[in-house]
Amino acid sequence: MDYLAFLDDEDRDKLTVLMTLQSYNDQYLTQKRLIEQTGLSKFLLEKYLKELNLECPELMISDELYDEMSYHAISNDTVQKIQHMYAQRSLKFRFFVEVLIEEKTVKKFQEEQHIAKTTLYQIRTKVLNSLKKEKILIQKNKMIGPEMHVRSIIFDVVSYFYFGESYPFSSQCRNEAKQLLQLLISYFNLDLTFFQKKKLSLFIHIVQIRIKNQHMINENLCMINEKTQQTYQRQLTMIEQLLAPSLESTSESSKESNYLLTFLFVSEMLDLELTFNKEMFSKTKETAQTLLNSLSRQFQVKDSQKKELYDSFLKKLLSLSIFRQNYTTFVDTAAYSYFAEVYSSLHRLILHFIRKEPFLLSLELSKNDQAKLYYDIMFTVLSSLEPVQLGRPITIYIDFSHGLAYTEYICQSLQRFRDLNISIQNRFNNETQIVLSDYRLKKATCQQIIWKQPPTPSDWAKFADVVIELREKENEKNTLF
Repeated sequence: MDYLAFLDDEDRDKLTVLMTLQSYNDQYLTQKRLIEQTGLSKFLLEKYLKELNLECPELMISDELYDEMSYHAISNDTVQKIQHMYAQRSLKFRFFVEVLIEEKTVKKFQEEQHIAKTTLYQIRTKVLNSLKKEKILIQKNKMIGPEMHVRSIIFDVVSYFYFGESYPFSSQCRNEAKQLLQLLISYFNLDLTFFQKKKLSLFIHIVQIRIKNQHMINENLCMINEKTQQTYQRQLTMIEQLLAPSLESTSESSKESNYLLTFLFVSEMLDLELTFNKEMFSKTKETAQTLLNSLSRQFQVKDSQKKELYDSFLKKLLSLSIFRQNYTTFVDTAAYSYFAEVYSSLHRLILHFIRKEPFLLSLELSKNDQAKLYYDIMFTVLSSLEPVQLGRPITIYIDFSHGLAYTEYICQSLQRFRDLNISIQNRFNNETQIVLSDYRLKKATCQQIIWKQPPTPSDWAKFADVVIELREKENEKNTLF
């Protein structure tokens, strides 16, 4: 999705300039190259650079030295602050929130914003074109489409600009969402991080607003088993009443409360025993089991680890199927190379699963979705399994002349490199791949690293490079044979 399309045109172009500058942090960049990258005229580029300097004086953007752009490195924090500031003053974003989400009348929006009809028409046309690309239709200024998809798009757009900030809804909506959030935390004794709380708060805002405007979930996603029903009967009844007070039908309110419980479950905020709709999610369950089977065939997965892995895989796939949120920070595939070097077999298994599994192909995942799922699976496996289960470790013998206490200190310090899959030996032998000491061991034919003093950050970095280099050689052997 083109999130910047929800900003006013000039702010969108300025943010594009800022993001382009960020991509060249600490690299050589000329004004001519920046013009090519952004597609702006020289006049507009210079205008926007002046305005960015006024809005963020700490950037000190200049092109006075041989046409080379000079500026202080632009942080993600700065970009997010500018995104939020531009969204706050964007009429397009306000139209999206107030008219299309909260369903305020167009006439009232026009009067409150003091804009002409032609301006209003231009704003509406641009916002509707952006949503049309996401397969959402607008009828009588109401968002129409598969309800879960509509809610996911709303979540995406708002979180892109406002995640971590106060959400841009009316005070009445904020008060209602705050009340339900506090009750959920109290009823289920939720122990949420700051960002889990923000995520749940936004989800509740959207659900309550959509229900109030008569846009309901048609699918019954899950059922609550008898044990859970008995444990939380009073709480669930209260949640249904608060979530959908305007609904007369019990079945409709239960669909919405089950939708909320599913979100809590897949977001790992609440551990519940839910029975998911077989017709809707049989493929999802089969796919989670397929991934577990592939992992178990290739690696030494213990029986005690299989349930934890399956439950986690199922949550990731359910989240992808029901609450697909395209906006995420984990979309850059650059880190793939690290995992390809350190855990090559696991890396290949996950990529093959994402790119070839029929169920995932049917979802038509974007590149961002694929990247997010890759990291979800990778982090799940690495947090559940020991490195030694994923392949032969790099063996290291440590012996410093300074004494046993110093040798033990280095051994403990090496725990920070757990993900490199290393094993520390008590004795030097033919299987030793690295000797780490303050003197060269003459009889060793393996790689040796000599530290004459406590290691510096540079020493640790070089150590990691040596381990990765040996790991690459191991991967080459495995590939050849």
